[in-house]
Amino acid sequence: MNDQGKIIAIVSYITLLGWIIALIMRQSERPQSEISRFHLRQALGINLLVFLVSSSQYFFALLYLGFIGTLLSFAVGILWLIGLIAAIQGRFRYIPFVGKWFEDTFNFIH
Repeated sequence: MNDQGKIIAIVSYITLLGWIIALIMRQSERPQSEISRFHLRQALGINLLVFLVSSSQYFFALLYLGFIGTLLSFAVGILWLIGLIAAIQGRFRYIPFVGKWFEDTFNFIH
């Protein structure tokens, strides 16, 4: 595994802006590593989950169910941490529950 691929994998988990930077970095990576491709897919899924959960918190609060939004935020935070740790370790580890789906859904990332 090359160091640039591992750096790209780590950067992809640092917000949506980090994901965009990592995607641009991958375009210039030669040869393109599988670790960077894998974690770009996983991190995109996590970033989308963060957006969905953040958006839904407002509606949960309106229904006096703010604790559900808090629990969902905590769960997504744990999933993000699992993905980031895997990237730091340079491992191919699917994010629990949704990682395989992310891999299949975001296969347009080469």
